[in-house]
Amino acid sequence: MAYFPFFMDISNKNVLIAGGGETALRKADILLSFGANITVVAPYICRNILENEKITKINRPFNTGDIYGAFMVIAATNNSQINKQISEICFKNKIPVNVVDDIELCSFIFPSIVKDKDIVCAISSGGKSPSATQYVKKILKSSLPPYLGDINSRVGDLRNTVKSFIPCRKKREEIFRNIFELLIKTENKATKRDIELIIEKAVDKNEKN
Repeated sequence: MAYFPFFMDISNKNVLIAGGGETALRKADILLSFGANITVVAPYICRNILENEKITKINRPFNTGDIYGAFMVIAATNNSQINKQISEICFKNKIPVNVVDDIELCSFIFPSIVKDKDIVCAISSGGKSPSATQYVKKILKSSLPPYLGDINSRVGDLRNTVKSFIPCRKKREEIFRNIFELLIKTENKATKRDIELIIEKAVDKNEKN
């Protein structure tokens, strides 16, 4: 059965990563981009993690007490028995856990991600085919315009302004759609005045109605 994509704010949430190799690094980099507080615990920690000041490092083997206070846990050690132990402890304590390369021990899947600011696409094959997720990720990255995240931010910044002028939700949706289409058409080169004209036109129309 397919997994449901569950988007949530993890900024300032505590995430424990057991393992200090390249896999742990990749997970940490992704989670940091969403504002999580990362702690890595491992007897060996790779240089890129050690040099990252945003990551808390605990240079020793994992122990049971490490999970307490964690919002989620990533088991990325090179020891399957330790990974299984971490999974069992997390399940018992109702802490979401992802065990790298062992879907049976996971309570959630770590998706492949395409991210541009607040635009986020999560891709999963249900743990069946990493090649499939990488294929889809490649297509998405090549087809989405590089300025999409900036456009999304510009539209988002207008929400309160438009809401103050246009009380009708359906009419606001039309305004945002027109602004978005203009920004896409102009490759995000439309000026502030171009956008204001769309809003002013909608306000005039609303007042006449």
